[in-house]
Amino acid sequence: MQDRMQSDSKLLGLLYGAVFGSLFPLFHFAARSFARRERGHDIADQIANAFMTLRPKYLEAIKGNTARVLGLPPTDPRVERNAGEMVRQHARAWVDFFWFGQRPLAEALAQFDELEGTEGFEAALAEGKGVILLTAHAGNFELGGVLLRAQGRKVHAVYKPDRFEAVERLREQMRTNSGVVGIPVDGVGFSTLPLVRLLREGALVGMQGDRDFSLNGVPMPFFGREVPFPRGPWELAAMTGAPIVTTFFYTDEDRRFHARFGAPIRVLGGRGDRMAAIEAGMRSYVADLEALIRAHPSQWYCFYPFWDDPARNGT
Repeated sequence: MQDRMQSDSKLLGLLYGAVFGSLFPLFHFAARSFARRERGHDIADQIANAFMTLRPKYLEAIKGNTARVLGLPPTDPRVERNAGEMVRQHARAWVDFFWFGQRPLAEALAQFDELEGTEGFEAALAEGKGVILLTAHAGNFELGGVLLRAQGRKVHAVYKPDRFEAVERLREQMRTNSGVVGIPVDGVGFSTLPLVRLLREGALVGMQGDRDFSLNGVPMPFFGREVPFPRGPWELAAMTGAPIVTTFFYTDEDRRFHARFGAPIRVLGGRGDRMAAIEAGMRSYVADLEALIRAHPSQWYCFYPFWDDPARNGT
């Protein structure tokens, strides 16, 4: 869960911790018993609907983001419908993560309808400098580890731990089952040395590129308004020479998976050109992300006001 809008109330914090600490392990256990994946989606929809009723401030934030993405007033019925669908899509993504994480690998692979851009990804790997796989909180990025494991590859995923320890323990367990090695960061500042070492060994490092947790990002135009995006992945690429490959996973109306790898982006140039190269790469990534969200607006998961981040505004 995102902590941008969490309450200062310790009582509420304990209550939410107990709810999520019980709900997610229970849901994880239940996923093993579902006769059909769709049954899990039905339950996820009910939980999502309850969430929107009980936590209206999150729904309002989602509607504000959705209004900008769709270019419509927040009061437009299409905004409310799409916002509700986003919450349901997010819950269903958790179901799929639990479902396929506990079943034979072949079942998950059979759900991938399209793999786009794998040639560029393979070429980047062949350079031997490691690869930074840059994704976003969109679609079902957690299933990327399943796809890579099927190819005999291991990915080291950089992540900001969930504020609920029980949720994070379960997520880490599922990552491990998928062959993903988690690298936790605090979002304030962390040593890049382990990541530099991994890339120099030719490893795959997975990172998120759409949330500026460190609050020192670079402003980029995004749906008509500038907003900071994290510079960490790009600084790492400049430091190591590792190419960045954008990677997005999303689902279609039949709940089948699609994976898209972008052309490798290299952050080159001397000291004076470094920032220009970083900004050029970031603009390319942000443009790709915007195109994905325009095509699948309910599959970008952000539960706080993205363009008016409470952490940045001090609220």
